[in-house]
Parts: sequence; structure tokens; C-alpha cells
Amino acid sequence: MLNKGQIINAKVTSIVNYGVFSEVYTEDGELIAKGLIHISELSDFFVRDINSFFAIGDVIEVQVLEFDAPKKQVKLSYKALHPELLKGSENKIQETGDGFSRLEDSIDDSINNN
Repeated sequence: MLNKGQIINAKVTSIVNYGVFSEVYTEDGELIAKGLIHISELSDFFVRDINSFFAIGDVIEVQVLEFDAPKKQVKLSYKALHPELLKGSENKIQETGDGFSRLEDSIDDSINNN
């Protein structure tokens, strides 16, 4: 049984343009549910390439938003556990070709290169 707000591990099974599909297992390897992390639950910022976040087979820590036990389906959030991906966070980030980086790191790099 999964509960709203619970923090769990999920295995990435496929990546599509609107989100990430995953599976949640018991410690014994029994499938509990199949899940979706919608693109809006990855980051508050624009996500150009979901593949910059995860690869198929990755095991990631996520938070349960909703669980439908009869259907064995779960809605998950990645950004809920990563405050740097939320708008208004103290650590501002910007998208780079390789995903996201903190803005202050980019500023430091540009100052040091001049």
C-alpha cells in the first residue's frame, strides 16, 4: 500500500515527451504499481529534454501524489524532493545543454574566465 506524501524508490521504465513511466516494487521484488512522473512534476522550470534528468533503468527517489490500488497506478513527483527545481527557491538554476545548473555557478565561471 502506498500513501500520499510517502517517499519511495521507483525504477524508470520509459521516457516520453510528457513524462517518465516507472515501476514501484516491494523489497522482495514484487510489483506494487506502475507510475507516471508527469513533466510538470519534474521541475517548475521549462524542461527541454526529459532525458537530461533520467535514463531507463535508473532508480530514483520520488514522492507519491496519488495511488489507485485497484488499478495499481501511482502518480509521482520528483520536484517535491528537489527544492532547487522549484520556482522561488534560493538556488536559482538555468537550463544548459546537459540539463540544469545553478545560475551562481555560471556567473562564477564567467567572471573567472574574464
